[in-house]
Amino acid sequence: MKKLVFLVLFAVIGMALATAPQNGQAWAINESGSDSVSLSETIRVTIPTRYALHLTETLWELDLSNPPAGSDYAFSSSEPTAPENGCYLVPKYVASGNDLQGYLYDGGILRGMDNYPAIKDYDGDGEISNDEKGTLICVHHKILQKFSNDPDGWKLLISVTNGQNSPTSGFGYFGMADHVLPAGAWGYFYTNSLPVTEQQVASGAGTTGGWLDDDIVEAFWFDGTEAAGDYELTVTFTLAGL
Repeated sequence: MKKLVFLVLFAVIGMALATAPQNGQAWAINESGSDSVSLSETIRVTIPTRYALHLTETLWELDLSNPPAGSDYAFSSSEPTAPENGCYLVPKYVASGNDLQGYLYDGGILRGMDNYPAIKDYDGDGEISNDEKGTLICVHHKILQKFSNDPDGWKLLISVTNGQNSPTSGFGYFGMADHVLPAGAWGYFYTNSLPVTEQQVASGAGTTGGWLDDDIVEAFWFDGTEAAGDYELTVTFTLAGL
């Protein structure tokens, strides 16, 4: 009887064994004459769909009793960038958005301005020429970081409402541009009344590939239609799937 038991055991050991008992263990023994042995396992991973935003700055305070002057700005079509933080003189004869675009494309300069209304004797000759007075544009940059692992793509939406007890108009023109860094597309809108419903300013196919930075450029154009007062605007950023 003992001999029979040993024979059975030796026969089992000589076979290629790979078992997965209910406790999740597994083992294998090479066949007689084989110089290798293999096992396999199963790995299960669950990755939830996640959208996330990080705004590096949540407040822009602009007081036109002491506007901060920006550095002189010239537009470059080969390397388009927005003006740096600060306020700028728009010459008096540049009266509309189309005029401003033409002025900049033709090589016009936006000069830093620290007065409101916008007027300054830049050349110090004691006189004010037509390009030394006009309207005022104030610009502010901040970074918005986006994260989406949605394989179907993402979109960034922006909406603007008036803050508590603030008028819905009278603040001149407010505009916002979104530049997907380092060399992505620009999306933008501008308005002189609130609210602004959700505007899509950026999108992408697939995931963001990690935290993707956007340069958010906000601007007010005080063109003389603005009324004195305190105004508060609320900007909402929404990241969603396509």
